[in-house]
Amino acid sequence: QITLQAERRQSLTNQQKRNLMAEEIWLNYFNTYLYEHKLITEDQRNKMRNEIAFRCNRKRQQADRER
Repeated sequence: QITLQAERRQSLTNQQKRNLMAEEIWLNYFNTYLYEHKLITEDQRNKMRNEIAFRCNRKRQQADRER
């Protein structure tokens, strides 16, 4: 019983990790697209890269604390 609960928690954590990775990839892709199509400046692109990394790292830390 305890092992099954631990597996479920780990499975949820793995799903959260996959979702977070997909979110980070999508945000970075869209940010690059905007820059390449000259819809944002290089400074804006770089700022968004930092914001995306900060956001995703914060979510990873929150998920680790929940475990």
